[in-house]
Amino acid sequence: MRQKTASIVCGAPCAKFPPKRFENAVEGLIIAADRGLDYCLAAGILPDIAAGDFDSAKTHVPNGIECVRVSPIKDDTDALLAAELAIKSGCTDLRFFCALGGRIDHSLANIQMLSGLKKRGINACLFGDTAKIYMLENEAVKIPKFDGYLSIFSFGETAKATAAGVKYPIKEHILTNDFPLGVSNEITDDFAEITAHSGMILIIEEHF
Repeated sequence: MRQKTASIVCGAPCAKFPPKRFENAVEGLIIAADRGLDYCLAAGILPDIAAGDFDSAKTHVPNGIECVRVSPIKDDTDALLAAELAIKSGCTDLRFFCALGGRIDHSLANIQMLSGLKKRGINACLFGDTAKIYMLENEAVKIPKFDGYLSIFSFGETAKATAAGVKYPIKEHILTNDFPLGVSNEITDDFAEITAHSGMILIIEEHF
């Protein structure tokens, strides 16, 4: 079944939105999460939905755009609020832009959100100006060669992983969350193939 995509624009510092390296990834249902509204409007993009507590957005929600406004006293982040709206709309492929950089706690919260979404069967990834982050669990992915670094980490106590088509391959290797063995690899073939045999793997693509 074909996935329905949502592009969620968050509020982390962005040199440019859409990011030059990933601009073709912005598609589907567009949701602006709080300050993400500023980025959307500056880029000439009218979101389908604007959501959040709007404690950081500097622009007003244009007429005709659905607005979901919540209290700033809440458990969910604005990004997670937007994710829930996307899921409610039937989306199973969520792409979060302007979701990395700036406050470390916000970046970490977004990474934790990826784990929670993956456990619910939702594919999601975070995009920054040059980075793309996503999770694998009991699955494999082929990653086309790019200029930059490819890193994989266990997002749990341990994870068993295979990395092929890379400078430093591993086969059914046990990664742990207290030793960064998978940092700064490089794709040497046309594609890298990363397999999560068990546990959850965090993948970071850092594009030059």
